[in-house]
Amino acid sequence: MDFIRRIDLAFAEFAASMNDGYGILTAVFKIITLSGTIGAIFIVASIILAVFKKTRFAGLKAGMALFFGFLLTNLLLKNVVARPRPYADVTSRFFEIWQKAGSMKESGYSFPSGHTTAAAAFSVALFLSFNKKFSWAFLFIPFVMGFTRIYFCVHYASDVAGGLLVGLVSGVCAHFAMNATLKKLAAKNNKKLQ
Repeated sequence: MDFIRRIDLAFAEFAASMNDGYGILTAVFKIITLSGTIGAIFIVASIILAVFKKTRFAGLKAGMALFFGFLLTNLLLKNVVARPRPYADVTSRFFEIWQKAGSMKESGYSFPSGHTTAAAAFSVALFLSFNKKFSWAFLFIPFVMGFTRIYFCVHYASDVAGGLLVGLVSGVCAHFAMNATLKKLAAKNNKKLQ
């Protein structure tokens, strides 16, 4: 555990070294991190994708991935692990970093990062849905989201790593579940046509 704590602190210190007070970087990171609250930006994007016929499959897959991520992170892992937020210990260096970053408060437990889970689930689902010539760009989204969570010291780096892993699993599971569902629907339609 001490090894993980040292890694968490190293990432927090790195993020703190980039902190520009209340300047442009902090403002941009705040917009990014707030857009991920309750997965809002990813839910809206999934719905928009699902509306259009050409991207419907990708939107539904992303929505399913978000749902799987929510179940695993918010209903299961956060409650089982019950890890306090980094700033909860007012005597720690994490608390100092959190104060310097603007003292953003979050409710609930810390592990894994729900924002990062949602970003990773959404991104992996889209990566698997679209042409790989450009879809790899989606994979930057969870890393940027995760970094903002470390920057504001509302999550440890290990929380973000956990969110990346849960999001990856959720995106892959949604991909295979949607593909299996489509195959069943296609088989059913073919039977009706015969």
